[in-house]
Amino acid sequence: IYETELFCYPALTTCPFCKTQVTTHVTYRVGGLVWLMCFLLALCGLFLGCCLIPFFVNYFKDAHHACPRCQRVLHIHRRTCCE
Repeated sequence: IYETELFCYPALTTCPFCKTQVTTHVTYRVGGLVWLMCFLLALCGLFLGCCLIPFFVNYFKDAHHACPRCQRVLHIHRRTCCE
C-alpha cells in the first residue's frame, strides 16, 4: 500500500523492499494501448509511419515505477483506453 497513488508520474512513496521513503523512478514501456492506437491509426489510413506515432508518445505507454535505491519495480500503471 502506497501513501500516494502511482499513476504516470514520479511520486513519493515508501519502498516495501528497502523500507526507505523515495521518489519513484518512472520508465515508460510499450503496452496494449500503444498497439491498439497503432492499429486504429492504420485502419484510418495513416500508413507510411504515421501509425507508429503512439510508440514515441509516453502518454500511451505503461508507466513502470521503480525504487531508485534498490531498483525493484514497485508498481506498473497500465494505460487503458478509458482513462
